[in-house]
Amino acid sequence: MKKNTELSERLRQLRKNAGLSQEQLAEALDISRQAVSKWESGVSNPDIQNIIQLGKLYGISTDAILLGVSPASENTSATDITPEAASITPQNAALTQKTAVAAPQKEEPSVGDSFPVSGFLWAFLGTLIVLVFYFMTNVF
Repeated sequence: MKKNTELSERLRQLRKNAGLSQEQLAEALDISRQAVSKWESGVSNPDIQNIIQLGKLYGISTDAILLGVSPASENTSATDITPEAASITPQNAALTQKTAVAAPQKEEPSVGDSFPVSGFLWAFLGTLIVLVFYFMTNVF
């Protein structure tokens, strides 16, 4: 919860430093003012597209928005590493890179997926077949 509070305070401070109201920022991002208010109160977080747009608008990196690093301190030293980052091993880092870079696999649709058929349609087709057989056997 603390990190969310830090992000919301950072978003508020960046907006104020830029001299923008919540409404002006919302117009620039093509979102509602309420969304900006929710970000700044910590109720919700901006999605990645909005974070990218905020970085462009403020002229800073997304790291500066998300992590609070200034452009001068983006080259972190070993003492600046967080406990979460310190727990990353080379094997975990390689796995993370592979999963982040790998494109999602698109499944091939099966024959049944190409035309969804509801239960009602199956009941109708079954009834139709029964009627066809009934009339074929009783008429001829």
